[in-house]
Amino acid sequence: MKISAEGIYNPKSGALCLIGCQYVGSSDTARQAKVNDSMDCEIFINMQLGSLHGKPAEHVKGTIRSLREKSDPLFFDSVEITSRGIYFEQAAESMWRIDVEITMVLISLTFTCLFLGLQLYHLKKNPDFLPFISILMLVILVLGNMIPLVLNFDALFVMRRSKQNILMWSGGWLEVNEVVIRVLTMVNFLLQLRLLHVAWAARSANVSKTGLWVHEKKTIWICLPLYLFGAFIAWLVHTINKSGRHTLWEDLSSYAGLILDGFLLPQVIFNVFFNLKGKALAHPFYIGFTLVRVLPHVYDAYRSRHYVPFVKSSYIYASPNEDIYSLAWDIVVPLGVLILSVVVFLQQRFGGSSFLPLRLRRSGEYEMVPVSSSS
Repeated sequence: MKISAEGIYNPKSGALCLIGCQYVGSSDTARQAKVNDSMDCEIFINMQLGSLHGKPAEHVKGTIRSLREKSDPLFFDSVEITSRGIYFEQAAESMWRIDVEITMVLISLTFTCLFLGLQLYHLKKNPDFLPFISILMLVILVLGNMIPLVLNFDALFVMRRSKQNILMWSGGWLEVNEVVIRVLTMVNFLLQLRLLHVAWAARSANVSKTGLWVHEKKTIWICLPLYLFGAFIAWLVHTINKSGRHTLWEDLSSYAGLILDGFLLPQVIFNVFFNLKGKALAHPFYIGFTLVRVLPHVYDAYRSRHYVPFVKSSYIYASPNEDIYSLAWDIVVPLGVLILSVVVFLQQRFGGSSFLPLRLRRSGEYEMVPVSSSS
């Protein structure tokens, strides 16, 4: 409905009361009432806004109702209305934040490609380490890039443009960054796919390393129930929290981001089973990826205290649809990811089960020895 209205606004309480008029000449209700080219001015609008000198509420709420009797043909049921309240200063701040987040996405993707390149270079110089990389870890990394690339990337910008037209206006710069992000994401995905391919081929080609597949299966049998149990908990929380704004798919996508945060878990478990001492993962690779997964949570903790909290649909970096973010998770996730990184460092230096108590350590230990070959 299109309504013209005027009324009174209370700057202290934020209450807005209006009397409105609606042209009813061509509506179905007007035709039923046999009214032509007239105005219905018995419409009352009541809205609750933020106070003039205070912070706007997360939602502007109100009602539109008819002042006519129910028997009147022009009477209509009350209509609930909601909107988002935001001031000009906050809109400008949000536009600046979006630019910052786009830059952070570009930097993260660029460094991720660099870390993958360094890992591939490390394996090219040390091909004997190829079979000792957890295939499950590499699959998780590949899927972590493939899912947003295939399913969510179009919706990522289309949805935000439709919902945040004013905030996303940037004179075409957003579209340029969108193309760059797409290209970097594709390069990132292809590099991870290449890493998975060379690791899989190296393990399959080496008949003497058939025991590695046994340890890989043990790793899968440990990790898979953990991942399924976590998915069940995510589904249960979504079911209980019926007032939540996220769909089930969004909650599961956020949980998938949590799995990606712990991408080193399969490698840690695999190292324990095989008890290998050797530098299968280059330090820039797993430490760099760890920082890439930690920084969004650090930034989210900062953002929640310094930015407008209710324009979450405009979040590009550290988006709630891509991971689980809250004050507790912003502490737990970085701590857990850093612990996994430290464990991998100790395993590669002292052996796969070196961090375990003595009675739990495996008696045998494999150590990679440099082999010289002559052409």
